[in-house]
Amino acid sequence: MTHPRDQRPPQGGAEGEFAERLAAVYAPAPMTAAERVAFDEEIRARIERPERRPVLIPMIGAAAATAAAALVWFVLTQPDGPIGSPGGEASGVAVAGYWEDQLFLSSDLGASEDRDEREILPDDYLAIASAFVDG
Repeated sequence: MTHPRDQRPPQGGAEGEFAERLAAVYAPAPMTAAERVAFDEEIRARIERPERRPVLIPMIGAAAATAAAALVWFVLTQPDGPIGSPGGEASGVAVAGYWEDQLFLSSDLGASEDRDEREILPDDYLAIASAFVDG
């Protein structure tokens, strides 16, 4: 035996009357026989219509794959190396990548044994560093 999923208590009295009046006011007008036949035909046509498959999504995927392959080919076939390296043509993004490599991989700015960090760090940071790093 199935039970209704609606857990609301049955309405009676004033609440029930209000709900019935509200349903009566907002109920759709009854359809004529011609309107009902047209409605049924439209529903049947929608059910029988083959499902449309989106064509645009595979086309976008193919275009993206082609663009990615062209970009890789272009970068790998540069005669003077990657764009942005010394001797290559400069573009904004590529120059930023080259500049970041030079900044972070440079020996004078990287972590070094001979550099004294006490000159740059505040006292409270030095206390934390000495507690955790030095042991």
